[in-house]
Amino acid sequence: MELIAVLVMIGAGGAVAVFFLIALSLAKADARPREGSPAADRDAIAASILFQVLVAGGATPDDAIKQVRRGAGLGAPVTRGVDVLSCAESYATATSANDRARLLETAVQFAVARRGPVPLRQYAALLDLSFGLGFHTDALARLREQYGLEYVDHAKDARPREADRKGGATALFVRDTSAIAEWLHVLEIEGHPTRQMIIASYRRLAAQHHPDKVHDKSDEMQRSEAARFIEITRAYEKLLAIYQD
Repeated sequence: MELIAVLVMIGAGGAVAVFFLIALSLAKADARPREGSPAADRDAIAASILFQVLVAGGATPDDAIKQVRRGAGLGAPVTRGVDVLSCAESYATATSANDRARLLETAVQFAVARRGPVPLRQYAALLDLSFGLGFHTDALARLREQYGLEYVDHAKDARPREADRKGGATALFVRDTSAIAEWLHVLEIEGHPTRQMIIASYRRLAAQHHPDKVHDKSDEMQRSEAARFIEITRAYEKLLAIYQD
């Protein structure tokens, strides 16, 4: 009888354990974003953006997906070949400011994880992400300073000397009025500038000289356009830090 009682107790305990595990699994399943739900859609957009940023930095598609899964904890499906700017704008409309800031910081962390300066194409993707999320590049400049992110590319030797003054040692978001006229000239702005004029000019010029537009052109054209893109971006970041209103 005692043996039977012990067996009954063991069986009952096992049943309770099984019931607990089933309940825990169901709870986790309920906690996961359901396909088609707003949370699942947001995760899918974020995963696709991070995937694109990683691939732009030279990661293979398989490695990029693994890093998105492990590094960002996103198990949502990834859509390859998305436009970062458009996806970031969609993400921004459905998330909080903290969510957007977290996504941008995660993308920067992924970029610097490769150790060493990032390719210009990846930096361009980060710029698109920052713009799409509504942060412009002052937020990206702060993250660059925080994580020590620098970018180089095959156009470095062709970069105009005046576009690389001070070697980039000064934080890009620090107010500096020493070369305002030069920066305005780079952005083709005349007269008294406003913040909106600076943003509009940068958007226009960056679209014209974005590296993606000439990736299949001659090396000479790639060097020229990349150098111009860097010059435009640095002037924009400097001016945006000065003209706050």
